[in-house]
Amino acid sequence: MQPSRGSRPVAEAVPAAPEVPAAALCALLDRLAAGVILADAAAQPCYANAEACRILAEADGLRTCAGTLAALAAASTQRLRQAIALVATQGGTPASRREGIRLSLPRPAPRLPLLLTLYPLPTPAGCAALYITAPERLPPLDRDAIAEALHLTPREAALATLLADGHDLHDCARRLAISDGTARNHLKHVFEKTSLHSQTALVAQLRGFGEACRR
Repeated sequence: MQPSRGSRPVAEAVPAAPEVPAAALCALLDRLAAGVILADAAAQPCYANAEACRILAEADGLRTCAGTLAALAAASTQRLRQAIALVATQGGTPASRREGIRLSLPRPAPRLPLLLTLYPLPTPAGCAALYITAPERLPPLDRDAIAEALHLTPREAALATLLADGHDLHDCARRLAISDGTARNHLKHVFEKTSLHSQTALVAQLRGFGEACRR
């Protein structure tokens, strides 16, 4: 279909992005709560942001061994390196190129596993970007953003975000200084406003939504 008279091709309508100095990009990545590592197909890291450097220095579920990335256990290391090689050399499946390949790496108890998502980077030599999340280091969900998006009252949003952060209903009530019955009543209103019917579904929705509105 020919473009209508007076329209411009998208490439002309959208200005080209300016070149950003590498130092500025590194400074930006260092502000992330998540770790970011760039590695080649042999799992040799060529870049790590501040959080990733902390994880590697503490061997907090992920470390370097002879210059290559490794987990704390041999089986996890094998899975990690296979995933990096696949992403770096082939890009993975079409679905994984869009959504990434997800892995979890065990850590010493009582810490929860590290959560990794691997994405391909279009470089001549092949490269994988590892996005690393330590669950306990994520900032809390933005209650105001969730309240506005889901039309919740401040108390309902507070209860919902505490549930999404892994607290049970009794603990939520204690933290909010309300009775268990009041907490159940708030939860009922949250279900009505979100058209959901279980805490599991609510937590899943909030966790997905929360990635876009964490502080």
